[in-house]
Amino acid sequence: MMKRLRPALFVLATLSLAVPASAADPVARTEALVNAFKAVKAKPKDGALSDADRQANAKAFAALDGFFDYERITKDPIAQHQAAFTPEQMKKFLSDFREVIRLVAYPDSGAAMAKATYKLKAGAKRAAAKEADVEMSIRWEGEDTDTKVTFHWHDVAASTELYDVSFDGASLVKDYKNQFTKIIDKDKVEGLMKKLAKKLDEKRKDALVTP
Repeated sequence: MMKRLRPALFVLATLSLAVPASAADPVARTEALVNAFKAVKAKPKDGALSDADRQANAKAFAALDGFFDYERITKDPIAQHQAAFTPEQMKKFLSDFREVIRLVAYPDSGAAMAKATYKLKAGAKRAAAKEADVEMSIRWEGEDTDTKVTFHWHDVAASTELYDVSFDGASLVKDYKNQFTKIIDKDKVEGLMKKLAKKLDEKRKDALVTP
């Protein structure tokens, strides 16, 4: 189930202070996002992060958080199953799912972008919904073909936030929805909660940020 949480390998955040949080140009916002991911330090293959690196990651994670509409990212995939959750289960699911995304997406995206070349261009705009897409053509070292990544932004209050990412046209949020539906249909909400908790426990052991 959680393999595709990794595709949150997309590039979704920023430490750049040059782009304000309010009504940002989507292309500039995406560029800033890419730069921010690069600031996150992944766990070394052998050993652990230093205390200084973990403190730096805590700041990087906090900055990245401001770029995501976690309300939509975490709720949309299970919208059709809301009635199956108790209020306590829903609260824990949303919290755990958000944390798994952060612990997987932020370091994986930074590592991926460090080895990539890319181009950005403005995509479709949906003025009525205050939405705008940004298209990225990205290629990694050793690969001969480009991957098309589309960032889906919308204006929320005074900020421009990311609510979905598509890879070669395939929506990440819809992918989550399909995975979660299969699990709930087979193992109920309890089964989904157990899988998510297991993944979260696993990623917390990487100790990427200070408590």
